[in-house]
Amino acid sequence: MEIHLNKSELAGALPALGKLVCRTSPIPVYHAVQIESINNTLFFRTHNTDEEIEFQMDAQGLDTFQLAVEFDLFRAIVRNSRTKTIKFEFSDGRLSIDGTAIVPVEGDWPVTRIPQDNSVETMPLPWDFVHILSAAAPLIDLKEPRKILHGINLSQDGITATNGKELFNSPYPFKLDDLTIPFPLALMATKASGIGELKTWKNDFNEFFSVRFDKWSWTAKALPGAYPEWKRVVPKTSTLKNSVSFTEEQANSLKTFLKSVSNTRTPNGITLYRNSAGQFTLRDMEGHDFSVPAEFDSSWDMFSIIIRKEILLNLLNGGHTKLWFSDNLGPFVGTGGIGQYIAMPLYIKKPQAQNEQNQEQVASDQTNVKPTVQSEQDAPQPVSDATESVSVQNPPLPQEDKPTTTIINTPSNKEKHTMSENTTIRTVSAPVQTFTTNIEPANPLDELTANIEAFKSKLKALSDESVAMARKIREVAISQRQKDREYQQTKRTLDRIRIATGAA
Repeated sequence: MEIHLNKSELAGALPALGKLVCRTSPIPVYHAVQIESINNTLFFRTHNTDEEIEFQMDAQGLDTFQLAVEFDLFRAIVRNSRTKTIKFEFSDGRLSIDGTAIVPVEGDWPVTRIPQDNSVETMPLPWDFVHILSAAAPLIDLKEPRKILHGINLSQDGITATNGKELFNSPYPFKLDDLTIPFPLALMATKASGIGELKTWKNDFNEFFSVRFDKWSWTAKALPGAYPEWKRVVPKTSTLKNSVSFTEEQANSLKTFLKSVSNTRTPNGITLYRNSAGQFTLRDMEGHDFSVPAEFDSSWDMFSIIIRKEILLNLLNGGHTKLWFSDNLGPFVGTGGIGQYIAMPLYIKKPQAQNEQNQEQVASDQTNVKPTVQSEQDAPQPVSDATESVSVQNPPLPQEDKPTTTIINTPSNKEKHTMSENTTIRTVSAPVQTFTTNIEPANPLDELTANIEAFKSKLKALSDESVAMARKIREVAISQRQKDREYQQTKRTLDRIRIATGAA
């Protein structure tokens, strides 16, 4: 029996199916795709240790069969087909696609089946569920040592994701207490929309779930453990006294400016304030400004705040066009897009603050010292044999030096004369008063954070270069294939001309 499937529809499902293919796994079925025909429906599945993605298509008239084939071979056959339909033919236990016989992969396919009993809980999903997950995904850090933060939490309070520095929450009342799904890379690649449903069940000590749409199904094991109590960091509305709002077009302009900001500084802070013209202004660490018109709901004359560039980009990419801030450098909130975005501002300690404080301390101490005498002639004549005090003031020094004020006792003119006559030597003490500045040692945690951020920037640059190199390689390969086709066409044309000439 044979059927013809739509090539574009099947090729569009390949990216999502390929997300769960593990080509380095020693288990053959983990880098294969399972093809199964049941009740005039053709299923395509890929699987890893904890997840399975499934795509289905109508297959009227095809015999019932089940086998697994190499995913890379299957993808190459589908993409290289030059027709709008792909022919599937199954006979004598063998499958051929567009006339190419496929050798099946040996091994048991680890399919996670949904139990057919009352232990399964079913609930509807919001129509833009996959889109919400895509908005929460940028906040997930897969290098986070806490495994529970590698996923997205579903609860009665909605859909929540956090990496410990940023938090995303979209309110949707799920009828369950707590379920943390793993990073939904395969599900997001499907771009499924419409009405879906969520099924959950427990098996021994593990909890499983299945997200189902019209032609897609994503089944996986939930992450174990309790999700952090994120509601404690959500600021109260009464503390958010400063807000600013702008349009989506202005948000796009802000994103363009942020992408042009250099990543050489760590941490890369962006200062937000209102300029003298009443515009919303962003200033990077190098002093470059960018302003857009905005609406301020409170007085911003003396208010400014610093936010990391990466956090600000995530906020704007989420479609948030209104920001709420508190006066005490607490968490700020972004709204206007999908759900709400919560993060902490960046506090950068200014190095001049300690230096100015030290200079004020030295100036106040200098007021208690007697006036300075420039020379012995300008000094007032003493009434008795007592010594006169001369204050020698050193100029202000940088923060790392120790400014000192030295008091030196020198004898008067009359005392000098008496000393010369009696040849008596008098020893005068020279007390020294020293003011020591308090220099705070560098915080090793800040240095480690700075090194990690710099290392991430280098890795991102290397990743961008590798992507660009891979794209160039693909372009060269496509160009080479085009030249090969042109060569074959030219060769066939010459052969036809040669045959026609010989026949004449």
